[in-house]
Amino acid sequence: MASFMIKVAGEGLVDKAHRLAETGPTTGSSVIYEVLNVPESVGLDEVIALVKKTGGKPPHKGYEVDYAVLAG
Repeated sequence: MASFMIKVAGEGLVDKAHRLAETGPTTGSSVIYEVLNVPESVGLDEVIALVKKTGGKPPHKGYEVDYAVLAG
């Protein structure tokens, strides 16, 4: 299983965050989420698309998102 760090900017941009970024709000208007338990067969673009489907506000606990919940 893999994990991805995803940045959701205040203006709606959803993109990959730096791998060393810490989860939670940034000093700007962005929020960093860590998507956990991503199957090896699922790529970053697919994870970003799922986060976009939530309107940039995925269901999370402490800014950690389980892939199974995200994929629904």
